[in-house]
Amino acid sequence: MIKRFLLATSLFTSSINIAQAQQTIIDNVTFDDNTILVGMAADYNSDKSYEKYNFFINDVKSINGVKLNLEHGYELDNKVTDANHFMIYAIKNRKVVDQWLVNPRLYNIFNNGIAYSFDADKLENIAKQFPFEYAIELKTFKTEKEYLKAKKAIELDQKVFLLYEPVFDYEGTFEVSIKKDEKFKTPAEAEAYLRELVKPTTKKNVIITYALNEKNLMDPSQMTMIIAGPEDVYKKIKIVGHEKSEWKPEIFEATLVRKK
Repeated sequence: MIKRFLLATSLFTSSINIAQAQQTIIDNVTFDDNTILVGMAADYNSDKSYEKYNFFINDVKSINGVKLNLEHGYELDNKVTDANHFMIYAIKNRKVVDQWLVNPRLYNIFNNGIAYSFDADKLENIAKQFPFEYAIELKTFKTEKEYLKAKKAIELDQKVFLLYEPVFDYEGTFEVSIKKDEKFKTPAEAEAYLRELVKPTTKKNVIITYALNEKNLMDPSQMTMIIAGPEDVYKKIKIVGHEKSEWKPEIFEATLVRKK
């Protein structure tokens, strides 16, 4: 009798430990009123079979309510991915704070480079409760000032839940063709020369690099260097004895993901 009682107690305790040990993919994310959970099939994929998993949840109570469908299994050594996959995002104030790549066909899920076993069919339970469709819009801008003006309207659009902002590292590019001679034999020497010419024109970051283009391949008597930075550099730099191209302004692109 005592043995049977101890065995039953042991089995009960083991079942509790297993339940407690079960982990979900969102355990490490703190959800609040500004954080949402979104599941999205890739829009660029011609195979639309995973759109049945799409979901959109924007309140903490509902997110906690679907946790059982987001449990993952053991860690996998075999880290295989599929071209046709499904993404889950935790998004706060229109920026991704965590993400998971799901391979439904391979029964796995990736987060921060670690693969776990995962049954994607459980996502259908979530999608039935919180179905949604989305559209992606690309907007181009000539300057940072133009973008900041447009951003005010974007922030007022309640349907935009994810925003990839343009990167304003530099305003544009131009090329300088340096003739090879005793002074300029290598791209490193050409870069050092241009760096000295650029220095007095700006305090902003400027990138100078050897161009991997057809001109450098076809004409070994010169070295074409690309200079990326503010337009002031192009206007102020003094190039003597070498060929300077036209200024090419950068086109800045923002990606808006909008709930339909």
